[in-house]
Amino acid sequence: MARLHGAAGSGENLSANLNFYTVYLSQLDITATGNILDQTQQNFDDVCNLINLVAQPVIMNNPIPVPDLSVLAPTLVGAGMVFKFAVEHGNVFERGGDTVAILKEIFHGVNIDGVALDPLTIEFEMSELL
Repeated sequence: MARLHGAAGSGENLSANLNFYTVYLSQLDITATGNILDQTQQNFDDVCNLINLVAQPVIMNNPIPVPDLSVLAPTLVGAGMVFKFAVEHGNVFERGGDTVAILKEIFHGVNIDGVALDPLTIEFEMSELL
């Protein structure tokens, strides 16, 4: 990129204030296909849109299907999906000492593709590392 007047440049810089989150989902397929007509892509877009209501992820992976959530998730069991993302806003989803309270509030009660999201179908974790 050519510089004009010595101030322009291209690039992306992340702050040191990254918080990493993991979403565990059962009963809802959020496979990222890249095809906006595919229902699983629409489901993934819905999940991302809900997160974007509060903070925009700066790092995220494609959701990964797992055969047994009980190995990874705090309480969910059975087959499901795992999705990880990071935001630059420190503790943006925290309320009352619960680091994922706001995520629970925006997701619980929402229906995506006929699946009601509640503590039996979705869980969240915050971590310091991806």
